[in-house]
Amino acid sequence: MASSVTVQSVLEKISVDHLECSICTNRFRQPKLLDCLHSFCLQCLHDVRQSQDPSGTKLTCPLCRRETMLKVSGVADLPNNFAFSALVEEVTMQEKLLEGQGSDIKCQNCDEENQAISRCADCDHFLCQECQKAHGRMTVMKSHKMYTLAELRSGEIVYKSKLRDEVPKCGKHPDQNLNVYCNTCEQVICLMCTVLDHEKPKHSFIGLPEAFEKCKKKIEELVAKVGKSKTELSTTIEETCISRKKLDIMFANTKKKISEKADQEVAKIRQEEQKLLKETDRIYQERVATFEAAQATNRKEVTQTEHKLEEVKQLMNNLIAVGYEGKKEISLHNPDGSLIRRLSAPMIGYYLTMYNHRLIYTTGMTKRLVCEDYYGASVFSVDMTSNKQGGWCPTVVCCDSDGSIYVAVYGHPPSNILHYSPDGKYIGCAIKGSGPLRGITFTPNGDLVVAVGHSVKVYHLV
Repeated sequence: MASSVTVQSVLEKISVDHLECSICTNRFRQPKLLDCLHSFCLQCLHDVRQSQDPSGTKLTCPLCRRETMLKVSGVADLPNNFAFSALVEEVTMQEKLLEGQGSDIKCQNCDEENQAISRCADCDHFLCQECQKAHGRMTVMKSHKMYTLAELRSGEIVYKSKLRDEVPKCGKHPDQNLNVYCNTCEQVICLMCTVLDHEKPKHSFIGLPEAFEKCKKKIEELVAKVGKSKTELSTTIEETCISRKKLDIMFANTKKKISEKADQEVAKIRQEEQKLLKETDRIYQERVATFEAAQATNRKEVTQTEHKLEEVKQLMNNLIAVGYEGKKEISLHNPDGSLIRRLSAPMIGYYLTMYNHRLIYTTGMTKRLVCEDYYGASVFSVDMTSNKQGGWCPTVVCCDSDGSIYVAVYGHPPSNILHYSPDGKYIGCAIKGSGPLRGITFTPNGDLVVAVGHSVKVYHLV
């Protein structure tokens, strides 16, 4: 189904395709022209220069990356794109007229903010009803061309911006028109520039019409040259296509010969492959038999060693340790009660536990948690005073299956059970306010059993 084309849709397409700055994506505001003929808003170019090199003399186009040389005043001295400025003004005004916003157009001839009803093409002003009458009464303005907003809205009369007739001014001499072309500098200048900055005989000048014809002639020569080059390129392309076809035929024939030769060689290699594979398989089977025999022997020796280690482990785990507070020592015994050795323990209190070849005990009023190995070497000695405040002392101690240490403390505040890592670092309070503690231990399932007063409590730690 064919889509309807309206004036509004056409204006919108013109705006999007041609009148929007590719940096800010808004309609052009004071569009400036770069050497690559791309146009951007003045403020957008200011921002681009700040992001590239604020003090540099070059500006890189955001679209094509071509560089444009800047003068002392920077991007402000770049040439204005009057065509874009005029087109933006004309499209914006036509949109207002078509969208029913004609009532927003005010009189530009008086200060009364009256609604405009017409436009004077000579004055380039929108006029209210009173100013239109005054225009008609004044002799010097009777010849001016007047158009109503309805005529502009219908398209019968096309709104034309005065910018189309504006003559570019000199950047150095704002009151002078650009009307002379300097052949030496390849630059459009004003008459004042010919006297002050482009003196003869170093510089030669021609008028703009002559410069335009000269430029036009040069472009025509370039176009003719390009046309000739295009013809030569077309001929070259045809010759290249013929050569390419010949190359394709040669390539196909060569591939066929290579494949045939490769098939012959592959057949020979496959025969040799089968021969080598059989020999390799024979050697492999012999070596496998040797390895399997060695592995069987090694596995037997490993099994015997594991049995011996298990016996030693059971023996070590079943040792008995007895602490003597008065003697300040710990005696280590075999399962049958025979003495292995005595270990000095100057700070030992009433409570002692064993885990993984270590002896762990509390020191009573000195409030320390001490760990030694089965030979009396210190593993750690922790000061517990920083872990709990008030009047208290550590009592019962035990370990879980992972080696974490739990210490019961008795006194004020109410009794707690503190949790330490296997290397003696304080983790936190496991149980608070458990009452007068008599003893603690762990079940095979990992639950903490606490004897409190005349009762027993079981805690599942998470």
